[in-house]
Amino acid sequence: MSDEITLRDFQSYYPYAPTALAIKECVRLHSMRDLECEGPILDVGCGDGLFARLAFQDAEVWGIDIDGNEGRRAQASRAYSHVMLADITRARLPESFFGSCIANCSLEHVTDLGAALRTIYKSLKPGGVVYAFLPNRDWASHMATPRTLERLGLASLSRTVCEAIDQQFRHEHLEDAEGWARWFREAGFEVPRVDPIGSTASTVTFEMFLLPSLLGLTTKKLTGRWTLFPRLRSLEAVPVFALVRTLLALHGDSPLTAEFLVEGRKPL
Repeated sequence: MSDEITLRDFQSYYPYAPTALAIKECVRLHSMRDLECEGPILDVGCGDGLFARLAFQDAEVWGIDIDGNEGRRAQASRAYSHVMLADITRARLPESFFGSCIANCSLEHVTDLGAALRTIYKSLKPGGVVYAFLPNRDWASHMATPRTLERLGLASLSRTVCEAIDQQFRHEHLEDAEGWARWFREAGFEVPRVDPIGSTASTVTFEMFLLPSLLGLTTKKLTGRWTLFPRLRSLEAVPVFALVRTLLALHGDSPLTAEFLVEGRKPL
């Protein structure tokens, strides 16, 4: 999986995000390269706008986020033509307006997932598409720590660690491929594909950088930003990328176990 994180994407993301987060986002950016996104594009759970700015450089993009602080940063990023501070389960979006929608690991945090998907469905044009990055139900079990505990015969402790990880990431929903597809079909979408993305290698590498990335989380809570000195961090991007690639290579051609890219299409 040597190409799932490219130097170009890492150099773009790393100055503004902790290493662990940059790894995950670069995997998703790589997966975005082959997707056709007709405008206008709706970005659900847009956050600070960095992902959209890198993924959609010449498109009309609308962002929506329930967090006011994130919404204000999204507006400041100039990645969006419009930013809405609203709950996607109750938002009043223009009907049959968007050509496509992206949900970058946001829908799994929505308690009323069905309502969120119905809102997205109504906002899309006939034939419009939603692309959602969503975690594999068993993603945490592919980390090195739970697997090591499993091999040591500590299966119960391994499951406890996985549950604690999922609680930390505030996942309201975790599904396998068919489970995610069912949610989209129940909202009216056709589901032409549910593709696995993100190798076990990238998950383990993400895990290795979690503790150092806690500083970024603290910075985020105090200042609203993951990093304070992006220009200085940009000088570190190439050597850190080399370390990331070395860690990925240690796991060889590992299976895709981290997330799914779900495609849902509104019928014509």
